[in-house]
Amino acid sequence: MKIKKASENIFEDLGFSKAEAANLEARSRLMMLLEDEIKKLKVSNNDAAKILGVKAPRISELFHGRIEKFSLDLLVSYLARLGKRVD
Repeated sequence: MKIKKASENIFEDLGFSKAEAANLEARSRLMMLLEDEIKKLKVSNNDAAKILGVKAPRISELFHGRIEKFSLDLLVSYLARLGKRVD
């Protein structure tokens, strides 16, 4: 067995191109931030969905890490609805 030093981006290590890996890493970070912000509100998934203007299953997809369901633009818009700005 060979052990290889990991890069700074797990998605690159999984074989994604640099561009895909950067996009996935950004989406992953925004999803975690959004999940943290929703948890700070201490509301149900249904209430979080109402705040974001989506249906409750969308919140479940977020909490279950369904990254393929969320674009960068969509995640930024959800954070904006919570009063957060992404730089």
